[in-house]
Amino acid sequence: MTIIQEKVMKHEERLFYYQLFCHYYRGDLLQLTSAQWGQLVRIIKENQNTSLIDEVTQSLQMLEEVNETTIQTFEYDYNRLFVGPNKLLASPYESSYRNYEGNVLQQETLNVRNFYHHVGLQVANEGQIPDDHIQFELEFILHVLRDQTIQENKQIYKMFLDKHLMQWVLKHCKKIIENSQNPITYAMAVLLKEFLQLESKLMEGGKRDVN
Repeated sequence: MTIIQEKVMKHEERLFYYQLFCHYYRGDLLQLTSAQWGQLVRIIKENQNTSLIDEVTQSLQMLEEVNETTIQTFEYDYNRLFVGPNKLLASPYESSYRNYEGNVLQQETLNVRNFYHHVGLQVANEGQIPDDHIQFELEFILHVLRDQTIQENKQIYKMFLDKHLMQWVLKHCKKIIENSQNPITYAMAVLLKEFLQLESKLMEGGKRDVN
């Protein structure tokens, strides 16, 4: 399944979704009110011009129906999934999914760091938070996609998607969906999963608008 039935995605739409998930994993959406979640859903719908599959439509409906009870338990569920202090139920680090022990700060982390360095980027306060946190990977992609004047960036984006983000993010989303106790964390995982599955298919098939 894909987030959008037709195989087309405008560059602005792609940027919008990456920005949305960057804000989510930075924790910027934790303080939204129920009315603001409704506004966000309207913006999401405005930033796509094709029909959504049922699973995504249902997830957007969950976000539209966010109430005070949902908001009160959102931060708790967000922390138990991604932050701690207990064992993370859906680790946001690539290395957690790509080595046998499931440890962070492994070779996978260094590989991601090298990718950043290749385009002249470095995580702020490098070493405090592992470079392969999903927030940083999404921010890296945004940086690459925003500068369309550099032809090499299109290839860098595809390589990073293939060699890093798509190697683990679907497992990450699966863990969220299995362990979520809040409609927001559940719905956002579905949106991320379907968006990146579509993007990966478009990159493979070449049916995409990169202008």
